[in-house]
Amino acid sequence: YGDGSFRPNGNVTRAEMCKMICVALNGGKDPTFGSNSVATFNDVANDNWAKPYIEYCVSEGIVGGVGGGRFNPDGNITGTQTAKMLLCILGYNASIAGYVGNDSWEMKINVDASAKHLYDGITGIDASAPLTRDQAAQMIWNALQANEVEYVNTFVPGPNGTLISQATVRDKVVGNNDDYITLLKDKYNAYIDVGTLTKIDGNELTITLNANDKIESDHWGKDSVGETLNFSKLTVDYSSLMGEKVKVITKDGKINEVMGVYSTDDNTVYSTVVNAIDKDGDKIEIDGKSYAVESKIHVYVDGQDKGDVTGLANFANAAVSIVAGLDNNNKSADFIKFVDSDDNDKIDTALISTVTLAKVTYVSSSEIIAGTVTYKTEDHNIANDIAKDDYVAITANLFDECKDIVKAQKITSASLSGTKGTSPTYSDYQIGSTWYVAGVNADTNSVQPGTTVDAWVYNGVVVYAKRSTGENATLS
Repeated sequence: YGDGSFRPNGNVTRAEMCKMICVALNGGKDPTFGSNSVATFNDVANDNWAKPYIEYCVSEGIVGGVGGGRFNPDGNITGTQTAKMLLCILGYNASIAGYVGNDSWEMKINVDASAKHLYDGITGIDASAPLTRDQAAQMIWNALQANEVEYVNTFVPGPNGTLISQATVRDKVVGNNDDYITLLKDKYNAYIDVGTLTKIDGNELTITLNANDKIESDHWGKDSVGETLNFSKLTVDYSSLMGEKVKVITKDGKINEVMGVYSTDDNTVYSTVVNAIDKDGDKIEIDGKSYAVESKIHVYVDGQDKGDVTGLANFANAAVSIVAGLDNNNKSADFIKFVDSDDNDKIDTALISTVTLAKVTYVSSSEIIAGTVTYKTEDHNIANDIAKDDYVAITANLFDECKDIVKAQKITSASLSGTKGTSPTYSDYQIGSTWYVAGVNADTNSVQPGTTVDAWVYNGVVVYAKRSTGENATLS
């Protein structure tokens, strides 16, 4: 919309859908129409903004009216009506396919739409209800990834020993018998490669392909290196998709012109922090729920491939350098993402983003000192609200090839209502109503239950705590 909003929950009108279809068929751009013609429908004036889009869709057999010479351009469009339009741009003939002129047209549309996966990614859609804008975007994206179709005429026995011609629909063949074409390829000359995102190095990206991925990938064999494909000159940070099965869309077959990287439906992702995970026999437990794991878990730390770790017990102990165990008192503030990338309900990948917690001892316009390390503002992404004596969290930024430095959370004058472990250096502290584990080398100043404290915390870890200023040190 003109105000910069998308309004995902708003409904889509029939006129708006005609424009979306035209733009999708024109490589994402507003098409140039020929000379003005008389409107087909009596409720679409010649000066109506949507008239050229509607007329184009009429000429291509994509839309029809609602009866009485009307189109109802401002009426809401349903999921089934949208599916019919998208099926037509894929090559289905509305008359041959039975989308018009009978009582079962909706069922026939929805059967074909499901076969082409047009409703994928839309939970609980009511195809007969008005379509929302986000649902429309998803359906158009699904259609762009679907194979186009064509009709093949064959002769079949007819009455009185005659032969009659019968049209049968199939995925369009553009080369040999296995060479099909998607709308994305046809209208955008876009190439698709599928694999697991295994590396982000600045503006370069690497996917690793298994046997099935190779079959689905356009660049396999031409630009592959071993079991991988490398893409360059990225302008968007895709590091959040590390470890997931992705589709990489490139323009004109060029691996240095990435149009987008998208997570596939094969992935199930569990993101948490290391101190929140535990072992439940041979399973990983997160927030009281247990998840099965593969016999080998592939581990990445700050984007670096650490290889396979065999067995959950080894994952828990292996590698103290990888992750400091899975016990309840884990002191790490590190982020961790578990991925089931092949949709078999077993975690196969673990990605750890390490977090360094440090006290800031110096701040200027050009640098800060946190812990014992100096960080230049020109070299790193440093939050501008950091002051001397603050505590900060430092993480790796794979895309910018630097560190991201943000301020930890400061808690002021909160009740220290409980502890676990042995005094004076407890393993856990309940500050307010929240429990925190004591970080490695945490400076907690021997605070005791019943006091009011100031503290610095991050990702479930307390790194500093001290009795609030002015409070009597004598405990009741």
